[in-house]
Amino acid sequence: MATIRRATEQDLKSVEGLSERWVSEGLTHGLAVTTEAVLRGYLGDYFWVAALDSAIVGYIIGSVRESEGLAVIEQGEAYLEVDEVYVLPEHRSMNAGHGLVDRLLQASEENGVRRAVVYSASKQWQRMVGFYEKHGFRMWFVQMYR
Repeated sequence: MATIRRATEQDLKSVEGLSERWVSEGLTHGLAVTTEAVLRGYLGDYFWVAALDSAIVGYIIGSVRESEGLAVIEQGEAYLEVDEVYVLPEHRSMNAGHGLVDRLLQASEENGVRRAVVYSASKQWQRMVGFYEKHGFRMWFVQMYR
């Protein structure tokens, strides 16, 4: 079972490697690698890693935003946006992703931010929707292309 802990400066290279792996899997439309320099700016309450022994096997990044008047969040209300979640394929069945989402949502609530949204360009969107529904998320918007 992976340990969920706050990301540190020492984790950045490993997380960048996970981001590279995510891009190489081709799971998400338009995904680019998140570099160490960008990751450094996320260090804090909304950047967590899943560690198994000394290896980082997953990560989650979120950011708090102020609503400009979303259909589901009133103007001026703070909300958490789940920016990135990735777990190595061989660890996905071990609930590391669920642990990461739970911990990020908990950190958000501890800081008084009770609302959250997630946007995704996942090519496996049906699985992604089911994953987030287990954490209380509901769908409010769908965008499609042809």
